[in-house]
Amino acid sequence: MPGETDPLVSSAKTNAEPPEVEIQPVLERIKDVVRVYWALGFFAFGGPSAHIGILRDHLVRVHKWLDEDVFMELFALGQGLPGPTSTQLVISTASTHGGALGGALAFIMWSLPGYIVMTLSGKYLYTFVDPSNPPMWLLGVPPAAMSLIFKASYGFVKSLDTFGVSIGIVACVVSIL
Repeated sequence: MPGETDPLVSSAKTNAEPPEVEIQPVLERIKDVVRVYWALGFFAFGGPSAHIGILRDHLVRVHKWLDEDVFMELFALGQGLPGPTSTQLVISTASTHGGALGGALAFIMWSLPGYIVMTLSGKYLYTFVDPSNPPMWLLGVPPAAMSLIFKASYGFVKSLDTFGVSIGIVACVVSIL
């Protein structure tokens, strides 16, 4: 009939050209990795469960380097390997964006701030802080860490299923007690 198009021809035209995706140069991606993981290294505290939630928030939602499925696959792979899962997740997620060099740099950027803070704290803590009378700001660190763990756990299990949210909330309450 006039005005109708052949379905084979129209589908061939629409599928002929893949959507254009802008690919950044490798140097730009490595700069991104250093910038993002250096910042994350300074405020990502609270243990591996908080780290995983923070990584998910920043890499899947904010920077959109990965989609949720790829992040979950990398997380599952990290769970099956020996060693700390959050550190493995740092390296694997950075490697997907910046290659092997990006993964190695992310590990350094992620670990270096904590290494510096812990080394200086271990060396100079009792020089500045009286153990019998700790300052008020130091007393707020454990509750802040627990709130990060709760936020990370809630966001992580919410993406899995609603039953997981209930389990996550119960686990957080039990860990607080």
